[in-house]
Amino acid sequence: MKYTRKFKEILSKLNEIDDEECQALKDEINELADIYLQKETRLEKIIKLSDKQQKAILELNEELDDYKSNLEQKVQEEIVKRQKQEALLLEQTRLAALSEMINAVAHQWVQPLNVICMHTEVLIIEAKKNNGLAPTKVQEFKKDIFMQVNHLIETLHNFRNFFQPIKGVHTFTIVHALESVLQLLHDDLSKHAIEIQFNKESKFSLTGNENEFKHIFINLINNSKYAFLENKIQNRKIVIELFPDENKIEYSDNAGGIDEKILPSLFEIRSSTKGENGTGMGLYMSQQIAHKHNGKLIATNIENGAKFTFIYKG
Repeated sequence: MKYTRKFKEILSKLNEIDDEECQALKDEINELADIYLQKETRLEKIIKLSDKQQKAILELNEELDDYKSNLEQKVQEEIVKRQKQEALLLEQTRLAALSEMINAVAHQWVQPLNVICMHTEVLIIEAKKNNGLAPTKVQEFKKDIFMQVNHLIETLHNFRNFFQPIKGVHTFTIVHALESVLQLLHDDLSKHAIEIQFNKESKFSLTGNENEFKHIFINLINNSKYAFLENKIQNRKIVIELFPDENKIEYSDNAGGIDEKILPSLFEIRSSTKGENGTGMGLYMSQQIAHKHNGKLIATNIENGAKFTFIYKG
């Protein structure tokens, strides 16, 4: 430093003075000079160390900025990836439900088709036996056959509407959505003697995608049906209650309940109430659909069965 050099020059000139009377003063000045130079050396070291630390801090800040930038990009990439995975899982769940529905529709069509075939055979036999049919008899056959054909058309219409994608969101009533589900599953529920209790007077509405929302209850009903059959339950009952004042829907059955071991992780992916026979996607996707409709699903065991509560945040 320039001040240190200047100070040393002054000391050098001072030491050149050869005067015994000044010796004591020279000694004191030299002693002070030594102290100053020691402190000055120490200060230089501190300044150099501080410079290094500041440089290191600047480098760390640059690294941190780079890391934050990369992290934000990775987070966005992960969000996009997760959205794609959830969309794929939803599509897989829809395909699984489609398979279930095809079986249900096939079952619903068997009886009316058999009736139509039977009427046709009877019509031919009666025509041959009586050398023609009376107009009243023809009208009876026509009425019965048309009734069965209308049942086939109505089933197909409900099936097509259910799987037709709905773009965007709209406000729909829970009663309408549940009635559509129960109508679609009516024959399958009758086949397995499953009684549904449902209060249809409620004025409970949601805003979202109605067809997606229906999947929640299709999954729950299919799980109940599986549990009824697996546990050999005879008196099979499902109760659906709407509580619009509390923004919640309760779904319960008497199918024997859920294994307490899997209850805490029930809505996680790959967790299934059906053991090895399940994919572990149904309840996971049901929870994701609930979240999309500003709500959540809660599962608990009750006496002789399980209860699922959909709570809407409003």
